[in-house]
Amino acid sequence: MIKVYFDNCVYNRPFDDQGNERVLIEARAFYIILKWIEDGKITSINSDALEYENGMTPDPDRRIRIKTYLAMTKAHAKLSESLAERAKEIVGLGMRGMDAVHIAMAEHENAEYFVTCDDGIIKRAKEFSEMLRVKVCSILKFLEEVMQYGEDN
Repeated sequence: MIKVYFDNCVYNRPFDDQGNERVLIEARAFYIILKWIEDGKITSINSDALEYENGMTPDPDRRIRIKTYLAMTKAHAKLSESLAERAKEIVGLGMRGMDAVHIAMAEHENAEYFVTCDDGIIKRAKEFSEMLRVKVCSILKFLEEVMQYGEDN
């Protein structure tokens, strides 16, 4: 079973401007991934950080909908002193604060993938990928790899 930590932007993708082709494609990819979660093909991870960010969402409909996505998770990363220390290490590598917290939480839960729609995170993570214990990739790259994995097994 593949364990995955989805960045907050992934959960928000269906609510972004669907007039943008990239956003539309990534939103469709997210719906495929939701189906995989429902079918038990992959395990998604929730966290205190994801719940905090979702709680800050001003749109109540969006917040409630994302809460239903987060409820589908099988694991939950709780903020701890060791996670905060790891996040500081990741910040020291060049990642922004909350992004580092999410990556540290993904690592803590032994996620194979940290999936995001944020090109900046992907670019920064490539620079020091050997220092991370999780593979950082785009939602489309994740979709491609899981589809290929399914064909190989």
